[in-house]
Amino acid sequence: MISGRIAIALIVMLALLGACAKKQEKKPPPPPMKVGTMKVDKGNIEQILDLSGSLSFTANTTVSSEVSAQVKSIEVADGQPVNEGQLLLVFDETKIKETANQASANLQKDEATLTYNKLEWEKNLELYKSSSISQTQYEQKLSNYQNSLAQVEADRAVLSKTLQDLKKTKVKAPISGLLSNRYVERGDWVSEAGKLFMISDHSKVYLEAFVSDIDVGKLNVKKIITDGVDGEVTVDSYPGKVFSGKLTYIQPVANVGRLFQVRIYLDNPEMLLLQGMFARGKTVHKVIPDVVRVPLDSLLEQIRDNDYNTVFLVGPENKAVLTRIKIGTTDPKFAAVVEGVKAGDTVVVQGKEILSSGQPLDPTEMQRTPKASRSKGPADDETTKKDSPRPNPASGGNRS
Repeated sequence: MISGRIAIALIVMLALLGACAKKQEKKPPPPPMKVGTMKVDKGNIEQILDLSGSLSFTANTTVSSEVSAQVKSIEVADGQPVNEGQLLLVFDETKIKETANQASANLQKDEATLTYNKLEWEKNLELYKSSSISQTQYEQKLSNYQNSLAQVEADRAVLSKTLQDLKKTKVKAPISGLLSNRYVERGDWVSEAGKLFMISDHSKVYLEAFVSDIDVGKLNVKKIITDGVDGEVTVDSYPGKVFSGKLTYIQPVANVGRLFQVRIYLDNPEMLLLQGMFARGKTVHKVIPDVVRVPLDSLLEQIRDNDYNTVFLVGPENKAVLTRIKIGTTDPKFAAVVEGVKAGDTVVVQGKEILSSGQPLDPTEMQRTPKASRSKGPADDETTKKDSPRPNPASGGNRS
């Protein structure tokens, strides 16, 4: 009787333990995953030509010496802004004045000799006509006169040049701009045509880049030459700033490397951009309008044009739905969708890497980045990482 009761008690205990074990096996549902989302929309795909190169000032004027003289004083400092007509440098006039005085003295002496030789020639001309002197004697007098005449002309030329040189001992700026280089020091002897300064017009700069003939074929060359097309430039020195300009130049002849030079010109009123800075530029060469598109940041696989890819959609009951799509052309922000999603669907942009299919979601819709205005100078708005979709070659995470 007692053993039967013990058996019943053991059966009841085992049943209770089994029930508890079953209860422990049931796990609570995972909490919703916070994700950033965007709506699939219709819009433009802009095909971009990327450029890179160095910045240059639009004008670099070399100021050269017009005289051969010693530098007496330099009236400007390196890097200083200068105005047209401003005094830059003064040459020592001592040697030039000595040359002028000597030329003046030589001219007076040689004019007196010329007067004498002319009288001698005229007198001997009459004697020669009357056969009173020989032809040799006459030709000697004529030669003396002609040599004196040539010497006086030479003296006058030397004197004239030295008088002009005296007016050129004060060197003035031919243009307004920035004194970007100086080639001489005080006390240096400079020969005629020797370089003195470089003045750069910093109010405008241009990005100089080189593109292949294939890239040139993408551009509307006629429009670039006649009207120009919009372009944007960024430099590492000013992160987040965009400088807007115009692509207005394509070199008509390729260089030895079969590349064509192109230039994006930019206004530079605040002198933020300096010659020699490395810069990156871009210009839109084609616009594909009104296509279904998804942000590049929503794609889970390596991005290749006209290929398949994967996204997470926000499905019924806010659950993640892994979806296979085919994309077409891409631009720096969006990919055109050929099949797999439609306008109005919601895709996950942030947090997609750790999702799994069927996972509950707590979605927050993200704002699209507004198109940057093409105003002159640097753009003031800096886009945040979340508002600026970029190519993401991340793997798809857990796709179970």
